[in-house]
Amino acid sequence: MKHTPLPTQISGARFLASRRAAMLADMPRVGKTGAAIIGSDLIVARKILVITTASGRAVWKRGFSDWSVFDRPIHIVTPKTVARVKPGHDGNLVAVVGWPSVSDPKVRAALLGFEWDLLIADEDHYAKNFDAKRTQAVYGTPDRDGVTIMNATSIAARCAVVWPLTGTPYPHDLSDGYPRLRALAPELLAADPSRAWPDVTVRGDFLHRYCIVKMKTLSRFNRIPVVIGGKNEDEFKARFGGFSLRRTQADVGIRPPSYGFMPLIVTDRELREAEGDGDRQAILEAARAGETKALDLHLGPLRRITGEIKARAVVEALKDEFACGLDKIVLAYWHKSVGAILKEGLAGFGVVGIDGSTPDQVRGASVAAFSQSDGPRVFLGQIDAAGEAIDLSAAAELWFVETVFSPKSMSQMSLRITNFSQARNAIVKVCTLEGSVDEAVQASLMRLWTTIRKVTE
Repeated sequence: MKHTPLPTQISGARFLASRRAAMLADMPRVGKTGAAIIGSDLIVARKILVITTASGRAVWKRGFSDWSVFDRPIHIVTPKTVARVKPGHDGNLVAVVGWPSVSDPKVRAALLGFEWDLLIADEDHYAKNFDAKRTQAVYGTPDRDGVTIMNATSIAARCAVVWPLTGTPYPHDLSDGYPRLRALAPELLAADPSRAWPDVTVRGDFLHRYCIVKMKTLSRFNRIPVVIGGKNEDEFKARFGGFSLRRTQADVGIRPPSYGFMPLIVTDRELREAEGDGDRQAILEAARAGETKALDLHLGPLRRITGEIKARAVVEALKDEFACGLDKIVLAYWHKSVGAILKEGLAGFGVVGIDGSTPDQVRGASVAAFSQSDGPRVFLGQIDAAGEAIDLSAAAELWFVETVFSPKSMSQMSLRITNFSQARNAIVKVCTLEGSVDEAVQASLMRLWTTIRKVTE
């Protein structure tokens, strides 16, 4: 082991090692990877399967050499390399596979050919929906809305121990936790008359017990449930709290960011352009109801146009900020055109970044350059591409030039500027167009964040 573990990592490892199925839900940068690897040593797991993100594969490969006392052969599994995966001469094996690959027929068949001592499902929020093929591949397929789970050919069924890890266990709402609970801890879903807890084995019962649901009409014959908030949060926390362990950044000495807004003043013409021909009343109603899909539908291309207007205003605002002493900043965005405006407008300050097309080797070089005190002063992060497994704590300030309707993605991105070595108060600001419907959209997202914090902090 190359590193000395933190006390929270040791307690996290012991928590996992004492359970056949348990979730480590520590916030990002608290040390889940090291804790899980130490836990795998404590149970002397010989064959270990890790499911993670594309960028996380290299992190886990290095992690085992940094945190484990055992020398296990490590394989990065892809459809092209899966045929070469085999244990070492002593029977030890670590296979690391990306979430997109677990539903690939060739990869899934190969993984099902092993009896695994341990499955570590890293970033397990990728399995929040039973309708997704990757969730079915890992946890099985629900029958009759979850009355039973058909898991004979699920990856988890081939694993003696299963530990899901995620810093954002409920990316959108509390129902996101149902698949892992139904697959791994069905006993917790059974009724407990002594505490007046109803049976929530069936997904519909779980949904209506812990979520505020509004039925949305798609057509005369089609209505779907839309979650607009949470309820019975104290019961949820008491009922399922023993399945998971969560520590915040404050628990390990990392101060959480301070959150606020960065209002941007633009011209009346730009405001009219940002709102376009959109139905303002419908947008406001969807925002108040928390209907993120409806918001996306109503806003459509206006989201990109609004982002571009914000980007031009941010360029001008940052020129003043840098002149007043700001050293470095991370700018989060969504649309490529927004990133292009920021890159061109701030080129004089030095710009690096990561988007969905950035190769792995360039990702590391960009982060390394930004981390240098005399390096580029601006880091441009496309929200999903730069939201995990990178350290941007060389900056103490992050602005969301654009936002997304996923609280998970926003939270993950905002925590990139926090770390043990961050001596300054980290500040996260959401850029808004003063006097626009954008303000109502951000209030909608904040309501979802608030519900999730009630059961995770």
